[in-house]
Amino acid sequence: MSTQLLFQPLLEEAERPEFSRWHDILRHGALLHELSMQEPMAPAPYPVESIGPGYCYNIAFGHWDLIFALLDSCPVLPDHTRRQLLNQFAFCRADGFMQGVMYRNHAMEVICSSESSFPPLWPVAVDCHAETTGSTEIIEAAVGPLLRQIGWFERERRADGGGFFYCDVLNGRWESGVDESLQAKLIAERGKFPCLDATAHVRLLCDAARRYLRKLNRPGAEEYDEKCAELDSFLRTRCFCEETGFFHDPYLIERRMLYRTLSGIWPLFSGAAMPEQAASVAKQLMTPGRFLTPHPLPFVAADEPLFELRMWRGPAWNSITLCALLGLERYGFRAEAAEIAERLLDDTLLQFRRTGALWEFYDPNSGPQAKVFRKQGPFQAPCREYLGHNPLFAIARLWLRCSGRSAEASGTTGPEKTI
Repeated sequence: MSTQLLFQPLLEEAERPEFSRWHDILRHGALLHELSMQEPMAPAPYPVESIGPGYCYNIAFGHWDLIFALLDSCPVLPDHTRRQLLNQFAFCRADGFMQGVMYRNHAMEVICSSESSFPPLWPVAVDCHAETTGSTEIIEAAVGPLLRQIGWFERERRADGGGFFYCDVLNGRWESGVDESLQAKLIAERGKFPCLDATAHVRLLCDAARRYLRKLNRPGAEEYDEKCAELDSFLRTRCFCEETGFFHDPYLIERRMLYRTLSGIWPLFSGAAMPEQAASVAKQLMTPGRFLTPHPLPFVAADEPLFELRMWRGPAWNSITLCALLGLERYGFRAEAAEIAERLLDDTLLQFRRTGALWEFYDPNSGPQAKVFRKQGPFQAPCREYLGHNPLFAIARLWLRCSGRSAEASGTTGPEKTI
């Protein structure tokens, strides 16, 4: 007697005729979801979805990898999303610190990060669940951890001079998820420097707080209106450079270190950018040889002198490109989002046919995977079969919406725009 796979709905979605061109990688992605499931990691109440069977270190759960995986599966598996979010909330301490990553050591004991958190993108998965189900159940479960986490950021990650920071710039613990980034390497000083990504991510949390409180008819939304307005002003004025037409870390703008990275998309993703700023960023993302490469989008722009094929110094991450696409869609740049998504899926398929695997990150110039490298450490090659950074279903659905090939395409984000 056959057993129904947990992710059978994803396998069925992979068969949609609109996705026939990418059937092979979507089907493979669905199987990676299945292979990533693990037994509960206490205090998580449910079986956990790990970041992927090919991760080069221990079995790990959490971080932003989980959120990308949930965006992949939520529309067809909302209850799975609910369980995984409740697992994540179980690791939120009373003081609001949310564990960055949980993993099993060689003795199969659960170890949690205790000093650094992770980019808090999880409200987008809450939103996806609420929109899919029409229920406020997960919003009700999320409000407590959400408000506590905002409080933790305000106490522990408030930057000098405004905004927020990740501890990458303070002690090099890679809290931003962007390990060994240029952000923390270009200057020798260490301090509580305001970071573009951390500030935009806290803005995302505050926006979720005001929306959820209003949805549940609870008091306090006005406080978060004010917080959003404050962060919007900071991001629009301190983090945007008129000379480059792009968003940067303000401490690097002050030092005239105006390199472009995909961190510049976070104000679009969070909704903080002014429309004209979003248009300028969109134009740069569509510039050939800069971000519009054969496999878009390189994390460091391909025309920057500091670009290299090492982890967060240049390769393309499908997960971060998804965030850029959601930002473009939010501001009405659907045609641009559809073109980038199509390129990404096509080259991911090409690399899959070359290697038989989905990869942690990719050469933006579509070269062999053997020529891209991880950070310093025992594992130099990007991980094969890495689920957390390959939300291919989410990207394919976005392509379908933004290309106008589905009924969902009308009325989802606002008027069509061009750059």
